[in-house]
Amino acid sequence: MTWSHIIHNTRSGTCIGCSPCGIAPEIAPENAPEIAPEIPTENIPNTYIAMISKMNPVTKPFLPLLLILLLGLMTSGCKAAELPAKTGKLGELDPPKQEFRGAWLTTVVNLDWPVSYDQPVGEQKADAIAMLDSLKDIGINAVLFQVRGESDAFYASAYDPWSHWLTGEQGRAPDPFYDPLSFMVREAHNRGMELHAWINPYRVERRKGMYPLAGSNISRREPGWILEFASRPGEYYTMLNPGMPEVRDYVTNVVVDIIRRYDVDGIHFDDYFYPYSPVTDEDSLTWLRHHSGIEDIEDWRRFNVNELVAQVHDSIQAIAPHVTFGISPFAIRKNSDVGTNAFEGYYRLYADGLAWLEQRTIDYINPQLYFELEHPRAPYAPLLEYWARVARENERHMYAGLAPYRIFPPNDWSLDQALDQLRLNIANGHVQGNIFFRTEHLIANPKGYTDVLRNELYRYPALTPSLPWKSQDRPLPVERISASWSDDGRVILTWARPDPARATIQPDARETYAEAARYAVYRLDMPPAEFAEMRTVMEQGGGSPTITGPAIYPQNMVDVTGQRQFVDRWSGDKTHAVYIVTAISHNSIESHAMSVWTWMDDDGFHYKVR
Repeated sequence: MTWSHIIHNTRSGTCIGCSPCGIAPEIAPENAPEIAPEIPTENIPNTYIAMISKMNPVTKPFLPLLLILLLGLMTSGCKAAELPAKTGKLGELDPPKQEFRGAWLTTVVNLDWPVSYDQPVGEQKADAIAMLDSLKDIGINAVLFQVRGESDAFYASAYDPWSHWLTGEQGRAPDPFYDPLSFMVREAHNRGMELHAWINPYRVERRKGMYPLAGSNISRREPGWILEFASRPGEYYTMLNPGMPEVRDYVTNVVVDIIRRYDVDGIHFDDYFYPYSPVTDEDSLTWLRHHSGIEDIEDWRRFNVNELVAQVHDSIQAIAPHVTFGISPFAIRKNSDVGTNAFEGYYRLYADGLAWLEQRTIDYINPQLYFELEHPRAPYAPLLEYWARVARENERHMYAGLAPYRIFPPNDWSLDQALDQLRLNIANGHVQGNIFFRTEHLIANPKGYTDVLRNELYRYPALTPSLPWKSQDRPLPVERISASWSDDGRVILTWARPDPARATIQPDARETYAEAARYAVYRLDMPPAEFAEMRTVMEQGGGSPTITGPAIYPQNMVDVTGQRQFVDRWSGDKTHAVYIVTAISHNSIESHAMSVWTWMDDDGFHYKVR
């Protein structure tokens, strides 16, 4: 995710410049190249996109604007965007009800968590809980937790040893014992957030010999499966050989093991396929043995990656079809796609995101769009438009990979630069969410960026997007819902998990019902006179008014939770509220609503369930 900043302008990989990395090279966790700006940041024109008025992001007045903007970029040698001045705040937008709001939680080199490999278990857990609480407060609804960064594991794996970055010794379990993946799944789900297991499929050692490998490491057990590359003078990068069918089976089995034993919501690969350092003839013998009839070795390398992606996808579909599978590739596939002039993932990493979309072997593409709007060789807007378009054409989702870490030195992006990228994502109309690299930087609120997310764009909770190609079954409504009042001024709602055997709404025998994965809670704050009228109807035996679709609009949503309880503190003068609870499937399909009408009068606290 974080890049080492070596620039290549052609397929041959000629080095044309460098820029410093936010992490010292000797500990940089992810060695993807960056394209260094040719002009200082302070000299970049301060240009912006027009503020979208308070309306749906795909509303027609802004689509022509976006098309004109992108057409101008792509027909002018990919020059920097000239954006009109802003006319308002992001808070004037209505946030969507469904949106992927993800954060990468990085474990390699102890970047996000744990703070060090010798941190006591109790402190590890406390820090993890604090991070999840902070992400929840920001509005994040999905955590991409790195569980396999170097053919190791942040969980009890039958295939890979415990991570060095967890305990300080690869292969040594936490003491006292706990399973971080199981812990994170439980805690994220309690907070109504999805937990995706992020794995690096091939990498074994970022830097060979950095720490001792366990005897159970795959490179010790199967040394013939390993490729080695010179990453810089005197340093080597090791990885599993993608051309070996045994390796594809091994990585697939790692994924299958995770989805069978852990209640994860997704599997996520990042940009590490073949290495960023140039590949020459390291795998030529493998090609001779396993060429599959492919005459060009570079085509064969892409075939290897595509085969793994397809095999993982098919295994997920067979075992846990509700689990999503997505990949976060380097932003530039080919320069010819949009007229960029930079490193190409297609030729250097042998990663072809377009093929995965066309073959529909992923559910979403998450390109790492870590470039400025005005970048001279890879401006943000045409890359965004390209990936949104090809995802849409192949009926898959696109989540933009964003880089709040670049708001910090040495990149020192302006706040406007980072917010303008969010504006472009919204204006596009076909970007279903964002994923932020990385958790520590997002929580740190660089230049107030996170405040804008929390207080404006993400001011209402959101469900993750429903995928039309997955199950559309809805859960049954929640059961046994009730409300109570505490002496310190809180309303406490509780309910039971839907169970067809005791459902108050008789299941339709013609339908199948999804499992309830989480719950959405809405609150309606009616004017006192309107509520009094409704209450009179109920007290006269007329029943409770029916809750309709508009009541469960996003602006009324107050929480998404995995627990069967919601606590709401009333202010001193508050006397009534209507709460609505829906059960949510793994695919964000909502059940029918159950409403609870609550009020306080001279006789005390009352509630009625509809």
